[in-house]
Amino acid sequence: MKKPPYLPLSAPSVGGNAWKYVKECLDTGWVSSVGRFVSDFERSLEKTTGSPHAVACVNGTAALHTALNLLGVGRGDAVLVPALTFIATANAVAYTGAACVFMDCEPKRFNVDMARVEEFLEKRCVRRKDGLRLKENGLRVRAFMPAHILGYPFDLDAAARICRRFGLPLIEDAAESLGSTWRGRHCGTFGVMGALSFNGNKLVTTGGGGAIVTADARLAKRAKHLTQQAKADPFEYIHDEIGYNYRLTNVLAALGVSQLELLPKYLVQRERIGAWYRAELPDLPVEPDDARASWNRWLFAVQTINKAEKARTLKALEAAGCQARPLWAPVPLQKPFRGHPSMPIPEAKRAYDTAINVPSTTSLTCEGVARVAAVLRRAVLERGLF
Repeated sequence: MKKPPYLPLSAPSVGGNAWKYVKECLDTGWVSSVGRFVSDFERSLEKTTGSPHAVACVNGTAALHTALNLLGVGRGDAVLVPALTFIATANAVAYTGAACVFMDCEPKRFNVDMARVEEFLEKRCVRRKDGLRLKENGLRVRAFMPAHILGYPFDLDAAARICRRFGLPLIEDAAESLGSTWRGRHCGTFGVMGALSFNGNKLVTTGGGGAIVTADARLAKRAKHLTQQAKADPFEYIHDEIGYNYRLTNVLAALGVSQLELLPKYLVQRERIGAWYRAELPDLPVEPDDARASWNRWLFAVQTINKAEKARTLKALEAAGCQARPLWAPVPLQKPFRGHPSMPIPEAKRAYDTAINVPSTTSLTCEGVARVAAVLRRAVLERGLF
């Protein structure tokens, strides 16, 4: 009997005009930092997100780092970040010399718990003439940088209210949320800046790649400057500050333009995959969608009842040829960040102990979903697909 094909977690789906655009770069020799596709990609991102300005970067981490630099974050400062996120969110803060302050997640969607963030700011911070500071060490809190976990929007209404109340700029880590909206507005466009990612496992990919989106023309211009080595003269090699080689190449941008053309199709297919999963798992409790949000279903997840069941289910999925992964280990528990300030993080620990990401690739078929679901029906789950 023929062995069924391996089902990857989130493999890229490449088609449409990808080869045509990439071939143009190869045929013309414009494969590096010069060529039409970087600008085309930025304009396409502006149209897709509704943001007035988009600046392409080499990856999402570079976009976050640049955004923090644009706000002047540095040594002696602190940035509120999620305890449960891909480590790049925290790494970008560390690159500036600032400290992370880790916020716990809520128990359902695993986004930052906004009520607990507000409580933290009320009880563990103090207002001074030069800004908001942590009581425990005097670090100045310079920004709030939560992430839209697995593509589902965090509570942007609450985040905006908290940032207004405490005078903090909001930077959205929107790396996982291209195509997700809150009250009809695209994620990444609510804060002073948003950072997108186009890594190989994302819904839209450039292989690597990222972008900053912002409504502030001054910030966009300066972001372009910083990400191009702060070169101050179009001909001479004159640089007016420390810059970064964070430019996206033309050949990768060409792939990105073709991918954005297919984004509406990808979003429809992800909705279809979600419907297949729920049809296969009708008896499992499911967290209902929030009427305020529409999300891209970047990665689907289930939650087991405990750590042992998570491990058993991951092993069973792999044995069935279905790639699956746990959520990220909470960042404050990892060696580079153990000395950074943190609120208690019981929910982030619990999410890591129990949640599993299951195959979510855009090209996943109904038959593939049935294979994954057959394994999940034998698992002891606390809740089904979300």
